Amino acid sequence: MSGQIHRSALLDGDAGKAEAITEVRREAALLKTGALQDAIFNSANFSSIATDEKGVIQLFNVGAERMLGYTAAEVLDKITPADISDPQELIARAKALSLELGTPITPGFEALVFKASRGIEDIYELTYFRKDGTRFPAVVSVTALRDAQDTIIGYLLIGTDNTARKMVEAEQMKLDQRLRDQQFYTRSLIESNIDALMTTDPSGIITDVNKQMEALTGCTRDELIGAHSRATSPIRSGPKRGSSSC
Repeated sequence: MSGQIHRSALLDGDAGKAEAITEVRREAALLKTGALQDAIFNSANFSSIATDEKGVIQLFNVGAERMLGYTAAEVLDKITPADISDPQELIARAKALSLELGTPITPGFEALVFKASRGIEDIYELTYFRKDGTRFPAVVSVTALRDAQDTIIGYLLIGTDNTARKMVEAEQMKLDQRLRDQQFYTRSLIESNIDALMTTDPSGIITDVNKQMEALTGCTRDELIGAHSRATSPIRSGPKRGSSSC
C-alpha cells in the first residue's frame, strides 16, 4: 500500500513539474511576444499601422509618426491607410488585382489588403502622402490579423521609406542615359569621318569601327569588334581591299 502511495506521489510530482515547465514556457513566450511588440511599436525605422477589420487605424507607431508627420492621436479611429495613399495608385492596383484574381476589387482600402485577406503574402510599392502634402515611396508588407477562430479582426501594414533606393535608381538611370548619349555621340563622330577609324581598349582589342574601316578591310563591324587590332595591321602597309584576315 505504501508503495502505491509513493508511486502516486511521484506521478503527481512529475505532473506538477511538467505543468510548471509549461507555464514557464508560456510566460516566456508571452514576454518574448510582448518584447517584440514593444520593439515594433517603438521602432522609428519602419512604420507599423494596424487597423480593424474595416480598415480604420487602431495603432500608429513612432516610425509611422516620423515618416508621415501625423501624431497617433490625429489618425486613430479616424482614417484608413488608403486616406494617406496615392489614390491613382489605388485605382491602378485595384484594376491590376481584379484582372489577376478574376474578381472585382474596389479602389481604396480593399485594394491594399485584398491579397492578405485571402492568405496570400503581399509586399508592394506604394506612395504615401505626409501630413504636409509631400509624398514618398514606401515598400509595404501587409498581414491579416486573425483571432482564435481564424476570423479576420484587422490588418497590419509595415512600411519602409524607399526614397533612398529610388534616388539611387534615378541616378543610375541618369548615368545610363549619359553613357548612351556619349556612345551615340562617339559613334556619330566615327561614322562622319572620311578616314577609316577604329577604337580599341587598352589591350588593343577593337571596340568599334566605322563604315570606312569595314570597306577597307572587307570585314563587317561585328567581325572586327572583339578582334585584336593586329588583325588589321597589314592595312598600314597599304593592302588591297579585302586583304584582312576576316
